[in-house]
Amino acid sequence: MPDPVDIIVGRNVRAIRSKRRISQLELGDALGLTFQQIQKYEKGTNRVSASKLHQIAMFLGVDISALFEGAETPDGPARPGLSAEAYEFAVHYDRLPSAAGKEAVKVILTLMNGEAYA
Repeated sequence: MPDPVDIIVGRNVRAIRSKRRISQLELGDALGLTFQQIQKYEKGTNRVSASKLHQIAMFLGVDISALFEGAETPDGPARPGLSAEAYEFAVHYDRLPSAAGKEAVKVILTLMNGEAYA
């Protein structure tokens, strides 16, 4: 029976890969694997080694922690209330080089939510 963390990692790999419109074959080719191996990773049937996790994160352009989104830590959920997409957004937000850019993002999101900007 697969470990729950392996299943979570597999689901996250699949979600991020699909969002980027990358096929299992393309990901497999980039990692030197078959698409069947990618399928097994995504189902949690086979565990992904640390080096392959790193390669997957690099190829998909995400922080490796995004692959563990939703996994429990000793203190509870790794990022309570954040979806993989929200976490990815937060990572990009943190990388914005200017305070003005961050402020612009906050204004846009506030207005899109129909809230008054203060």
